[in-house]
Amino acid sequence: MKRTAYYLILLVFALVSCDPMEDINQELKDMDTGFRSNLTYALTEDDYADIADLALEADETDTDNAGFIASRMYFTDAVPAADYIPLLIADMYPGLGLGSTVDVTYNYSGDMPEDYAMYTEAADYELSTEEYSSFDGILEVTGYYSPAYPPEVYLPEVLAAGIADPSNGDMVLVEYLYSGTDAKVDFESASDVTVWSEGFDTDLGVFTATSVVGAQEWAASSYGDDAYAKISGYSGGAQDNEDWLISSAISIDGIDQPALHVTQAAKYLNDQWDQITVLVSTDYDGSDIAGATWDEQTFTTLPSGSDYVFVASEGADLSGYAGQDIYVALKYLSTTANAATWEVDEVVITTPGAATVIGPAPETRKDFYEYSNGEWTKAEGVYNVQAEDYNAMGSPGKYDNFSSSDVPGDYIPALLDEKYPLAGESVEVVVVYRYYAGSTMTLASTYTKTAGTWASSYDYVTETSGQFLYGSSGWVFDPTITFTLSAADFQIIVDYVESNFGASYIDSYGTGDYYYGASAYYGNFDMRDGHWNADVFGSAEEAIAEAIALAVLPAKYPNITTQVNGVDMYFVVNYAYYNGANGSGSVKYQVTKSGPDPEFTLVD
Repeated sequence: MKRTAYYLILLVFALVSCDPMEDINQELKDMDTGFRSNLTYALTEDDYADIADLALEADETDTDNAGFIASRMYFTDAVPAADYIPLLIADMYPGLGLGSTVDVTYNYSGDMPEDYAMYTEAADYELSTEEYSSFDGILEVTGYYSPAYPPEVYLPEVLAAGIADPSNGDMVLVEYLYSGTDAKVDFESASDVTVWSEGFDTDLGVFTATSVVGAQEWAASSYGDDAYAKISGYSGGAQDNEDWLISSAISIDGIDQPALHVTQAAKYLNDQWDQITVLVSTDYDGSDIAGATWDEQTFTTLPSGSDYVFVASEGADLSGYAGQDIYVALKYLSTTANAATWEVDEVVITTPGAATVIGPAPETRKDFYEYSNGEWTKAEGVYNVQAEDYNAMGSPGKYDNFSSSDVPGDYIPALLDEKYPLAGESVEVVVVYRYYAGSTMTLASTYTKTAGTWASSYDYVTETSGQFLYGSSGWVFDPTITFTLSAADFQIIVDYVESNFGASYIDSYGTGDYYYGASAYYGNFDMRDGHWNADVFGSAEEAIAEAIALAVLPAKYPNITTQVNGVDMYFVVNYAYYNGANGSGSVKYQVTKSGPDPEFTLVD
């Protein structure tokens, strides 16, 4: 009935007004047909997808931001919650009226402080195999560091040799192999590795026979399962011969400690060892034997010279020919006085094999090293989360990174307790870690040991909350947080007084103080004279304002920021008091310094 009368009044007003429709529309717009409520809500994963859909309904060209919200499930300064959460609230609460508020909890990602760029942008330096072996024989075999061979001892020298012209303050992330267990090395088990060989299995292979003197020549031969190259200067009697069997060019470039081995047998030699020789040349042109320089190779392990039993020689060192092509020659001589039979089963070039390493396989580690005052040292106060750490954490080990579903703050404090068990109060550690948000990136944060717990100064994605208000223009973002002090909040003040000003200000029950006048028992401030410190404050209101700013707000909101989505952050705190009669008051603050040690400045 009242609403009908209201419309009749508007009709009359329309007949006499100079601009009737404008005024009527304003009156109808201001009329609140819904109900007012103050709600709280936390976004779910499905809500981010719904927000993306609503954004496209509102603006079908907003595909980039909609896709960002749906896939990453957080907001940024570039994709602000203030622009998108109102779409969801309007869809969820169509019946709420003017003045209604919804305090929404959502994920937010802010820019990482520039102080961490030295870690997140550090150059990578991966150790090569040779860099392990350049300082120690054991490391040459194992190829990784261990407790007996700590990286902190060897890496400074490796970096000094490997990085040219470093400057003070340069930072590198060094990747190397490490095992927490020292390995045992069995050098006796090492065997040579063949890098080149000719076995004359069907013919003379890569060798070419050249007869300089005599009718007898090198030829392929066999007996039973043995195949070999053979020559004899005996034909109806001993004959004069000079015969060469010369290989094609053999490259030994890049072969570590090459060695030449010959497996041979000789009969009827009669100690005429100069009649069978093994030689090496680097300047043979493939035809002019006499014009080439030939170096005789000396072996101490030789066949008997009187039977056909093959004997494998030791290795003749070829290191002097490093980086060159060589030719291997088997030179045979015989005379009418003596003509031996020479059989060569195999010519082989080897490199030393690796000794057996007994111990667990090493893992890859990455640590920061900093250049200062002419030397490289491991960066202090910084910990790079290792692959083994992610694996030990469980879910983050799947891809060796954190994400919005595996937030760093849920895992890193426990990791630091393990890595720094003796860390005392206020110890700080910069933690560098990998984070996935559409792509994998390197992030960093300072963790501080406070009251026995590690707390972070920065998380890439944090859970935050913001208030949204329904006004004449619809739902808008309002970062002001309004709440009323509870009994627990008053106890925070009492405990703060005892810690900072002494127990003399605390009542016998431990629930009230005489410095600010807070009482957890009554849930109010006592503003009567004698219940607050008149030597410090000019009024009870001043005492109350300081109590909330120094005790309550820092304890309840330790990581609050000065702005949310570019809007200044405020608190409105309501409280109960007693000054002979019960009453209530309110005080407003602006956040003027972000956490972890926030500051709150009185506004009203």
